[in-house]
Amino acid sequence: MWSLSYIVNHPLFNFVFFMGIRQVTKRLPLEEPSYLWSLRGLYIGCQLLAIAMNYWLIWKINKKNDTTSLRYVEPSAQQWDGTESEERLVNTTFREYDVAEIKKGIKQSFTGIAMITFLHFQFKFVQPLIIQSIMVFKTFFTSKEARIHIWNESTSSGPLKRPFRVDSPFGGMLPGGKQPKTDKQSIKRAEKALKAE
Repeated sequence: MWSLSYIVNHPLFNFVFFMGIRQVTKRLPLEEPSYLWSLRGLYIGCQLLAIAMNYWLIWKINKKNDTTSLRYVEPSAQQWDGTESEERLVNTTFREYDVAEIKKGIKQSFTGIAMITFLHFQFKFVQPLIIQSIMVFKTFFTSKEARIHIWNESTSSGPLKRPFRVDSPFGGMLPGGKQPKTDKQSIKRAEKALKAE
């Protein structure tokens, strides 16, 4: 039996959901000024509510206080000048890791808000306001942290095993790139490199 999480995260659901919302927005009087201000208010309200929900989730994680140790090697990242940084050994707890991941998501939300605001005011696009007002909640409730701490899904294996796999921004079309390493050899290598410094 398929779980709700599986259905909602499936690419076909995303496509049908997006196309359905798009058809609904085509029938709305989006050019009417009073309607436009209501849509702007809805968009801002939804974004603020989603950010508040993320902070509520951080509170819930801190309250649970899962201090299970997590050790992994963070992959090297490409710098602005084209060079690659060194792989880095990370010693943390599940609580600290989950809070850091949520804070990354909040930063990405602010980037998305800036992009949608630019598109709306510069090019007069209105549909993204409606779509993002709905998608922000789908994104929150299907995030890995929400699936763990709200839906109580298993973290022993699969996509919710910490450290999380780095997803490609283009879905399954491109490989996810460098992934965190949890094997003992990689951790020992990183420890030796750390001692050598």
